Amino acid sequence: MNCATKYFQVTCQRSFLSLLICAGAVSAVHGAPQADGKQLLRGARESYYNLRRSGLIEFQSNITPNWELLLTGVESKPDVMKFLKGLHFSMSIDSASKLRMEHHADQTPPDQKSIDSRDQIFEQMDEAVSRFVTTWSVFTLTSPFPEVESDCEVTEAADQYHFFHKEGASEVLTITNKDFMIIEIKVSGHDFKASLKPILEKTEKGFILRGYVANYETPSSARNTVIKVRLEYQEVSGLQLPGKVSVDTLYEGKPAQLEWLFTDYQVKVR
Repeated sequence: MNCATKYFQVTCQRSFLSLLICAGAVSAVHGAPQADGKQLLRGARESYYNLRRSGLIEFQSNITPNWELLLTGVESKPDVMKFLKGLHFSMSIDSASKLRMEHHADQTPPDQKSIDSRDQIFEQMDEAVSRFVTTWSVFTLTSPFPEVESDCEVTEAADQYHFFHKEGASEVLTITNKDFMIIEIKVSGHDFKASLKPILEKTEKGFILRGYVANYETPSSARNTVIKVRLEYQEVSGLQLPGKVSVDTLYEGKPAQLEWLFTDYQVKVR
């Protein structure tokens, strides 16, 4: 199990996606917004494809990792792959947008070392999926912009809009074009700088997230991280839901890849 565990550690460590988005998406800032700022916020929020507006109540799905891709370049015995394919993952999001991860194994490992390795894979796979879902859900279940009635400074610069607010000691700047397509979200604190550049597709129901590139930098560069995500969708009950997610990471100069499928959806709609 050591080869699989090693790659999961590289892939899942220092995934700051929830920090980049969640810390900056739902909070207010000090200072009074201008009246047209509220109108711009409303327009920005309504410009994105939203599953709740489209009728979603809740859903659940199985998660199928691409173990072959994960173990590329690592010598793996057949019994290791057999064991990995006997690990099963699933996730669900309820009507309150609460995420729940579940997992189980076909067989119980023969010794404590193997049990510990299995549990570590469970934990790290759950973390990788949940961090992706956390970022994805901000674009599709809630909004990458603050609430309309929150305090948010909105300014115009050339052919862009800048939405600025604070989250605790951190500053969050969301930059869009005049159609409210997000170009970049920047988060800065006293010991880090982070950036998320979404890949968006314009549809009849608004912008939909197709992927993103996230960067996390520290003054010492010791924990610098780059994460690239690509996302494919499938239509389920008339809704656009994740089909395949591909992740490339670079942490401490070490690359890793991870990929999984969302399958066997059960969806409840209005």
